[in-house]
Amino acid sequence: MKNKKAFTLIELLAVIVILGVLLSIAIPQVSQYITNSKKEGFVSSARLFVDSLRNDAISGFYVLPSRSNDVTIITLDLATMQKSKEKSSFGGRWIYSKSYVAIINVGTGENPDYRYYIASQDSKDYAMPLTEESLLQPELIVARAKNKMEVTIQSLCGTREGYKRQYATISGLDQVQPTSGGTKLSWNATIYSGDGCSGATE
Repeated sequence: MKNKKAFTLIELLAVIVILGVLLSIAIPQVSQYITNSKKEGFVSSARLFVDSLRNDAISGFYVLPSRSNDVTIITLDLATMQKSKEKSSFGGRWIYSKSYVAIINVGTGENPDYRYYIASQDSKDYAMPLTEESLLQPELIVARAKNKMEVTIQSLCGTREGYKRQYATISGLDQVQPTSGGTKLSWNATIYSGDGCSGATE
């Protein structure tokens, strides 16, 4: 009789245990890698939106702020770009009432110095609070934002012609809000948005 080589039950159990340990280490790391990649994509989309709306603003499609307490807000549904316009890297649709670029003038009317900020939130509750473009980082993205971002992302909608409104404060612009005699000046906002912004009126 020939000896037939086969795995013993102990050897099979050992292999299963080793595979289980390897999977328990690999799966979280792969999951974290995927999440980090999506966060990077979220930030890349934000930069593309800023670039697109900056070009449109410079081209004269929108009124740029002239005084220090003026702010021009443009919702992302007006961005003239195709890539990443509809959905975020997490697969959720942009909530345009909470996804916009804010432009402020930290210079003067004669010598303007425009700063660009962006806030964004998608339907899967991933969001980034209003942040200056040079400070955009994946670490700023918040998951489960529906319950966490009510204070840090305002809902703002306007019209294609530009809706004018005053705000005592705009979350995210607190540090750059101008003052007079120690009192913060209200923001004179001009808000542009399209049909994608919930509550927009034409």
